[in-house]
Amino acid sequence: MIHVNPDKPDDRTILTSSDQEFISELSEYLDVLASPIRLQILSYVGTRPRTVRQISHEIKTSYENTKKHLNKLLSLGLIQKEIGVSDEPANQGQPVFYYILIPDALKHAANNLTIFTSVTGSNIPDLSERAIQVKTGLHSILPSSGPGLVITSGSQTGDVFELTENVYRIGRVEEGWDGISLEPAILLNDGYRSVSRVSRPHAWLRIQSGFWTISEGNSKGGTYVNGKPVSHDPVVLTDGDHIELSPESLGVAFIFRSGKTDNS
Repeated sequence: MIHVNPDKPDDRTILTSSDQEFISELSEYLDVLASPIRLQILSYVGTRPRTVRQISHEIKTSYENTKKHLNKLLSLGLIQKEIGVSDEPANQGQPVFYYILIPDALKHAANNLTIFTSVTGSNIPDLSERAIQVKTGLHSILPSSGPGLVITSGSQTGDVFELTENVYRIGRVEEGWDGISLEPAILLNDGYRSVSRVSRPHAWLRIQSGFWTISEGNSKGGTYVNGKPVSHDPVVLTDGDHIELSPESLGVAFIFRSGKTDNS
C-alpha cells in the first residue's frame, strides 16, 4: 500500500500502477480474502479453535479442500495452528492441530485495505474497487460487542452503524434534519437517491421480544431481506442477513451483524 522507511517514519512513497510487483502481490492478497468460503472459515475460527475436520463439516466441503483454504489463510498471517487434544468421539484424547484467528488480524487487514484505497485513488481503479469489496466482507465478520449494520454498496461501502438504541429510522439525510424529539436514525447520503428521506423513513429497525426486526416504512423502492420483500409487519433478523433498500444502482445494501458468538 505505502512504503514507510522505519528510520524516517514520515518518508512515505505512494505506490502507483507502475509498481508491477506490488500490484501482483496485492492481487493475490485480495484473491485470498475475496473468497466467501475463506471468510466463513475466518468467522468460525474467530469464535473458538477448530480442527480441519470440524471446519470441513461446517463449510460443507472436503477435508482436502478445507486444508487448501486454511493454508491460504495461514500464508497471510490471519490464522495460526496450535497442538491440542481432540474432543471428538472418534479421536478422543488424540493430539490434533487446532486453527484459531490471530487476535486483531481482521482489523489489521481491513485497515491495510483502507490505507491502500485512500492513497491510490484512481491510480489502480480495478484493484481499488476489489479492495473496497474485500474490506466490506471483512467488516461483516469482524467480532463485535453488539449488533450493527455494514454497508455493502455505493459510496458508503464499508461504513458500520452500531445499534445501541432500541429503535431506528433508516433513510436518506435531508436538510434541517436534527433528530430532535424523534427516533435515532441511520442516515445515508444523497448518493443513494432511490432511498426515501429519513423524515418518512424507508424502513424501521426495532428490538422486539429481544430480537432485532426490520419493517417497511413509506418507501417506493421497497425493503428486502435475503431477496424477499418486507411489508409493514416486522421481519426478525439473524446474523449475516442481507438487507436491501430499493435494490438497484441508487439503492443501498447492508449486512446485519448480530454481535453474538457461538458462546452467547
